[in-house]
Amino acid sequence: MRIAITGATGFIGKYMVRGMAAAGHDVRVLARRGRESAIEQPGPKPIEIHTGDLVDRKSLDGFLSGCDLLLHLASAHEHLGDAEMQQVNIKGTEHLLDEAKAHANKGFRIWVVSSAVIGAPVYSYYRDSKRVQEKIIRGSGIEWASFRPTLVYGVGDYRHTAPLLRKCAKQGGRMLIPHDGVSKINPVHVDDVVDAVKRFFAFERGVDCVYELAGPSAISYNEFIDLTIRAAGGTVRRRNISKKWADRLIFLKGFFTDTTADRRASSYFNLHHEHNITNAVDELGWHPRSYAEGIAQVASTDWWKHDEPA
Repeated sequence: MRIAITGATGFIGKYMVRGMAAAGHDVRVLARRGRESAIEQPGPKPIEIHTGDLVDRKSLDGFLSGCDLLLHLASAHEHLGDAEMQQVNIKGTEHLLDEAKAHANKGFRIWVVSSAVIGAPVYSYYRDSKRVQEKIIRGSGIEWASFRPTLVYGVGDYRHTAPLLRKCAKQGGRMLIPHDGVSKINPVHVDDVVDAVKRFFAFERGVDCVYELAGPSAISYNEFIDLTIRAAGGTVRRRNISKKWADRLIFLKGFFTDTTADRRASSYFNLHHEHNITNAVDELGWHPRSYAEGIAQVASTDWWKHDEPA
C-alpha cells in the first residue's frame, strides 16, 4: 500500500513513518522546504519526500498521486497562535481533500492522528480547530478514521518528556505541583499509538471510526510525577500548592502580564482527564502499557539528559 504522511518530522510522525515502513508499505511524506533533511530513512525502501506546505495549495500538487491512504498528523498547536492553527488545521485539511479528489487512487482513505482531547471541558481553540477538521473530512465523502492520543510520551520527545525527566532527576529540592494532584490523566506511549494504527489495517472497518488512545487506566497527577521521579532516579520531593494559593499567585501575576495560559493550566489541573479506550481494546485487540512500565523504559537510556540533536 502507498501511504502518504503529513507531520512526518514531528515526534509522533517520525515513529509513524518507521512503523509504516517496517510494515512494508511504500511511504511518501510531506516536508516543508528546508526540512527535507529531517526525514529519516528507516528501512530498505526509500522514503519518498514531497516538498510542500499545507497552507500552499499549489505546493501539494501530486502529493497524493497514486496513494491509497493519508495518515494526517500535521497540526499547528496553541503556542503558534489562532491564525496559524486556522490556516494549518482547517485550511490545510481542505487543501489535502482537494488534492485527494484530484490525484489519489480510487478507494482512498484518510486517517487523522491528532493529539487533541476533543471532548475536554477546558476551552481550547486548538481543540475547536480539530473538531472542525474532522467535520470537514466527514463531509468530504472520503472514508476516514480518527485516532486521538492524549499525553503522548516516549524516547525522542524533547518538548515534553525530556524536560520532565530532567526536572524529576534532580537530587534534592522540591517540585511544586498545582492543586492537590488528584486529577486523573492517562499518558500513552508513542509506540502504542503506532501499534493501534497498525492494528486498524486488519480491522473490518465500519464508517467514521474514532479511537481515543490512552493508558490502560487513569492515574493521579501526583502518581504521574512520583513514577517519573522514580524512573529518572531523582530525590526531588513533590510539594502540592492548594488551588487557593495557586489562584492568588495567578491573580497577582495578572497585574504585570497576561495570565491566560496560567488560568487554563490551573483549570486543567482541577479536572479529571480519563479516556474511554474500550473500542480500541475490543475492536483492535490493543493493549497499551502502563505509565509505570512505559516511563521506566523511556528513562532507561540517557537520551533525555542531552539537548535535541540538530
